[in-house]
Amino acid sequence: MKKQEVSFVLFGGTGDLTKRKIVPALANLIHQGKIRDDSTIIGISRKKISDEEYKKFLLDSVKEDRDKSYIKKLDIKFFTGDFTKSGLSGLKELIEKSEKPGCSRIYYLSTSFKFFPDIVKELKSQNLHKKNQAFTRIVFEKPFGKDLKSSENLDKEIHKVFLEENVFRLDHYLAKETVQNLNVLKFTNPLLYSTFNKEYIESIEIIVDEDQGVENRIEYYNDAGAIKDMFQSHLLQVLSLLLMEMPSALVYDKIHDEKVKILKNLEILQSKHHLLGQYESYEKEAKVSGLNKSKIETFAKIELNCKIKKWDSVKLILRTGKKLKRKFGQIIIKFKPMKNNGNHLANIADNKIIIDIYPKQDVSIFMNTRSPEFYNQVKQAKFEFCRECEFGPNTMNEYATLLHEVIKGDKTLFTRSDEVKESWKIVERIEKMRDQIKFIKYKDNSNPEE
Repeated sequence: MKKQEVSFVLFGGTGDLTKRKIVPALANLIHQGKIRDDSTIIGISRKKISDEEYKKFLLDSVKEDRDKSYIKKLDIKFFTGDFTKSGLSGLKELIEKSEKPGCSRIYYLSTSFKFFPDIVKELKSQNLHKKNQAFTRIVFEKPFGKDLKSSENLDKEIHKVFLEENVFRLDHYLAKETVQNLNVLKFTNPLLYSTFNKEYIESIEIIVDEDQGVENRIEYYNDAGAIKDMFQSHLLQVLSLLLMEMPSALVYDKIHDEKVKILKNLEILQSKHHLLGQYESYEKEAKVSGLNKSKIETFAKIELNCKIKKWDSVKLILRTGKKLKRKFGQIIIKFKPMKNNGNHLANIADNKIIIDIYPKQDVSIFMNTRSPEFYNQVKQAKFEFCRECEFGPNTMNEYATLLHEVIKGDKTLFTRSDEVKESWKIVERIEKMRDQIKFIKYKDNSNPEE
């Protein structure tokens, strides 16, 4: 694929996401030869700063001298505008003046979802929603709404202006190496594919624990909580990929069709093991930020079941939280115990597979083997695939991967509208059960289940 000349129009252009993720990703794409180094960046926010000040802001967002050299070459502009008050008058002139002839355009909305309809309407009113010679695509950062109804309303407003083929709903978890590798692990290894069903598997647990608190996201988090923040997007996406059947072809629509089948068949168990919690210092953090006392959860563990025959009765566990003992992410697949059948072997352990999400991306398989010390003793052995040992240090930039997929027009690593809808339905079913779920306060940097 030849180098693309692209203009990136960043709504929320001075925000934290732009600084931490998008700018380093653009530098990475230039380094990989995916986009031209004379591409255009137009940042938009309510701040009143000059083009030079904005360029300095972007340069300060990257650490490596190599990346700074790439950002310096970009054509960088800044536009001061208020999304809520039709304050984008003049944007069309700036974009058309800045863009090179024939270049493609990507709108990236790293703003609150509340501004999405206003921005989309403004783009249409200025006839900025399409180009004659190249593509125009629009990227929406999660969350996509705050519930099912708001999500459906967003889709309705967006589709008045943009075709679905040009809409990209971003969930950065789908670009993680482990998540991208799930289908390859399942569908190319008979050892796994033949045993991925209820006959052999007892439970699947997806864990995403963080040791930091909510920090500068507290205003958003105080309304959303762990379930809306993590379950609705990241965890349910990973679960649907893990359980889905092999599609007839590994292409966008076929993959998403299979994911939707899983999401439609998930149900929340009536379980005493559900648990919600809040770390002890959260209440103080909320008070300092001027927020009302809230019983919002910063930890959640929920058990589900998939009604599809292949998976029905396999316990599915989703767990996530803030200010926990350590930061890590794992998928733990636990197999049913083997029947002894009178063979008199001792210490037989359950087989399990652990797929690391972060900080590593390794795969470990735990199996039984004979202990050489005793005739009838069994010892559990660990067979490990070390990704870094095989492929070198993990340097993949997830946002660079996603932006490149937007440029290519490949939506496999993005969420489809019906996936978002089904995920919100699951979240709303959990919300209706909230009063029946145990809620605890847990010490900062501890394990709520201990």
